[in-house]
Amino acid sequence: MLRLAARPATPADYDHFARLFPELGVDQAAPSRDRWEHVLARDTLLFEEDGAVVAYAYAQTLRDMGYVRNVVVTRSHRGRGVGGAVMRAVAAHLRARGCSRWCLNVVPDNAAAVRLYRSAGMEQAYTSTDFRFTWDVVARLPRDGRDVAARRLEPADDAAVEATFALVPGQIAEARGRGHLVLLSLIDPAAPSAPPLGFASFDPAHPGAFPFRVAAPGLAVPLLEAIRPHAPPDGAFVNVVVEDDDALAAAFLAAGASVHLALAHFRGDIPAT
Repeated sequence: MLRLAARPATPADYDHFARLFPELGVDQAAPSRDRWEHVLARDTLLFEEDGAVVAYAYAQTLRDMGYVRNVVVTRSHRGRGVGGAVMRAVAAHLRARGCSRWCLNVVPDNAAAVRLYRSAGMEQAYTSTDFRFTWDVVARLPRDGRDVAARRLEPADDAAVEATFALVPGQIAEARGRGHLVLLSLIDPAAPSAPPLGFASFDPAHPGAFPFRVAAPGLAVPLLEAIRPHAPPDGAFVNVVVEDDDALAAAFLAAGASVHLALAHFRGDIPAT
């Protein structure tokens, strides 16, 4: 019989998190202890059986949307219903924080995870591609001829960017609150109050941009050129996540970018019980 107990994570739980993180199967090191203590722990639930931590879930509250960033079950406890128990606990946790909907990203060929998320009321909304490329690829991307300017995104402009690019309301404020991300918008300098033409949230430590949104594929170049000064000077590559934009994904592929990871974005109403 499954005897799973959920509890909020604390800053002191970093070792449990770092042990489980590699089971996500992503090509990156576990976030630092400092990031865990100051950013991640407050939005993480740990799950124990007989005193041993066997799973965790990291889920952010973005106004009425719960964004489930990580769900990890240790290999020894898979196939025992732990995933379902974790999702039910996360649903209750997010409902208590005022969320009515939730979303997440999953590798589409992870059939067990897809079944789990569909059983929790989610359906696929769109696909995303995490591209990795060296900076010389930028010169081979199509360039839009219009005059544009990049600038740091101010909080007053968050709502316009989120509405234009269908981002989750509150997503940009959450990113700004992390403190280390570079938030850039692309605008028409002749009409600065017009809807934005692009947006990127860039993490110099990764280095990578997510979200990365443009109104047309040819606008990716000026946005990437604005990102470049914030990238590590010795960085050989950069990652960009393209969401729900087949034309932009095709442009990156044609320019020589490689697919680092393919994802499916799922979302739905949080079940009442």
